[in-house]
Amino acid sequence: MSSLLPFSRTPRRLVRDSSVARRRRTAVAVTGALLSSLTGAVSLAQPAAAAAPALKGAGTCANIDMIYRPASAFPDTSRGRFDFRMQTNTIELAVLCLVNAERTTMRPLTRPIGLGKGTLTLGTAAARHAADAVALRWWGYVEPGKNCRPMKGNPTTCDPHINPETGSTPLSRAKAVGYGRWCTSFSVAENAYVGWGSASVTPRAAVTWWMNSKPHRDNILNPAFTVMYAKTALGSADPAAGSITPAVTYVQMFGSCS
Repeated sequence: MSSLLPFSRTPRRLVRDSSVARRRRTAVAVTGALLSSLTGAVSLAQPAAAAAPALKGAGTCANIDMIYRPASAFPDTSRGRFDFRMQTNTIELAVLCLVNAERTTMRPLTRPIGLGKGTLTLGTAAARHAADAVALRWWGYVEPGKNCRPMKGNPTTCDPHINPETGSTPLSRAKAVGYGRWCTSFSVAENAYVGWGSASVTPRAAVTWWMNSKPHRDNILNPAFTVMYAKTALGSADPAAGSITPAVTYVQMFGSCS
């Protein structure tokens, strides 16, 4: 179970989902101002989505089968470099469309764009975490010599939401970009996904897998959230991918502020 805890000044005992397989889910939600957290179990293996139900937005959302390509696939021109950089924006819009198609009975999520030099958003936090995850490759199983923090309640799996070098968490990453600074109370949640092989790296594959994992689905369908950013990084955050390409890592962040 992964859910958003209501604000309270009384400490709560957090109950975690103990029935899920150890390599099937990764989701986390945190709230402010008390800023408690609840983490689901984790999967960083290549997901299998063949038997999953079709997404509601599959017939209407654009670019849902887009595959993130390396810079070498684009001309070494200003336009080619621009097109390479714009891939993550296109993928984010595809994810947002698919997510909102699932939220048929609640307000759609938005992704406000920071205006002006130095303006940061939860999207910045998500992008940084995805890039760090690919650079450090700590997701997946706990192994000898691997620098990661085991999941609470699942010591065989690394926690993808805690950067093992900086110790950053979804909450600290949100606060680092200023999220919640002007809120009476706020909440954030983070979903993570990594896939390798052409069928598993697309926005359709990521959202399908999230929607078929309860902690992720709970974040996606939480009516309290008002914003969502989904950032990608080329490469796998899980070394289990080996040299298989393409490989893409996704980090999805949700937020609400009141």
